[in-house]
Amino acid sequence: MISVAKRVVLCADEESLRNPQLLGLEESNLQAVSWIECCATAEECRRAARRDGIEEAWVVSCDDMEPLNVAAALKYDDPCKKVYLACAVNNGSLASRASLAKVDGVLSQACFVDRFAFAKSLWGERGQKVGHEEEGSSFDCGDGCGKEPGTQASNGTTVRVEANECESQTFLGLDASAQSRKERRRVSKEGAGTVVAVVGASGGCGKSTIASLLASLCARAGLVTLAIDADLQFGDMHRMLGVHEPVRMDEVVANPSLMTRLNEDAKSTGKPSLIAAPARLESSEEIAGELPDIIDAARGDYDVVVACAGAFWSEIHARLIESADSVVFLMDARPTSLEATVHAVELCARMGLATSGFVYAVNKHERESLLSAVDASCALKGSTAIELSNGRRDVEELLGAGFVQEFIESKNPLTDETVALLERILSDEQVKRVSQSLLSKSRRGRLFGRKAKR
Repeated sequence: MISVAKRVVLCADEESLRNPQLLGLEESNLQAVSWIECCATAEECRRAARRDGIEEAWVVSCDDMEPLNVAAALKYDDPCKKVYLACAVNNGSLASRASLAKVDGVLSQACFVDRFAFAKSLWGERGQKVGHEEEGSSFDCGDGCGKEPGTQASNGTTVRVEANECESQTFLGLDASAQSRKERRRVSKEGAGTVVAVVGASGGCGKSTIASLLASLCARAGLVTLAIDADLQFGDMHRMLGVHEPVRMDEVVANPSLMTRLNEDAKSTGKPSLIAAPARLESSEEIAGELPDIIDAARGDYDVVVACAGAFWSEIHARLIESADSVVFLMDARPTSLEATVHAVELCARMGLATSGFVYAVNKHERESLLSAVDASCALKGSTAIELSNGRRDVEELLGAGFVQEFIESKNPLTDETVALLERILSDEQVKRVSQSLLSKSRRGRLFGRKAKR
């Protein structure tokens, strides 16, 4: 019996595997294609990708997990394996998240079909290479990305791209390992805002404080900003932002027109609008599933959306991280907080969530603290971590009372450190506006008669 070599793992839902036409393929039976291993679930796909001889994985859909999470899990299992995400509709958010997961590329449907045809010609009927690369073979890549090789040239002809060139350049995400976060955001959909998720694995590490500061600094720099309190049980961002009668998430779900009013308020006041946590705890589970839709709706109307999750990890965190362009992962200067952070990051990896782009910060740091950014970086296997100062009395007296603007003007070092944090999570143009608006302003002395530190 002749052994047939499997070269590609294809992850798609059962219906699409039964009807390849749904994928845009002319094949009548994908199961009969000798060089493809077809999988419908995430676990099947991960097992198949570990087998010898598998060179690529294509993720189109999945019966039990989001396709992006499957692709991220495959890349986490084997960083050297080529993993591509195919989708009918692409956007900057998907490209950014795919790049953060180090997925090798995001394929349009036409480019996926062309790649299938090229792979079929390359590996033949028995999964054996037939020497096309020696002939310098190429294929047309339709309505793709990057260099747009499938578009029509001025003379009406289709641009052709060499196989190895298309492999590295025809994806919207490009090469994740070579691109910085700021470079990836340059390919984001025009008009789409930056979504920043602020999360942490321990209580009291300052998530609401940092999220409130991030939102207020962005608004102060002239960016139309929305803050979302995704701590649906015990959120208190409305107190820190000084909003006495906030619009709550359950109210937005019941009356979506409130989003328009919030956007108008953000533009007219120069302050961040806020969607607060529901007033009743029993409403939290009911509206948790609406959070991604609220974020997607806000993305087109705001320059920046800052969402803050609670310390108790649940499905809300997964949905928030999936929706975000940037994730700020906070811990405080206690070793137990770092340990909880490591456990949470490992959980994200097991769920297939992209963690490579997280921005880690040790909050409430002091000179005598037991934990430093170096310690955090070592525990997180070399991931970069930064330190944020302990705001001390100013946080309690000003932010705790809703005087966020006064806190920003108080010369507290935490303010400038938060501005520096923004440089890591916003686009180049947004960073320029923040720097020009905030770093050039002189700070007023501290309130309540206390002298500013020199």
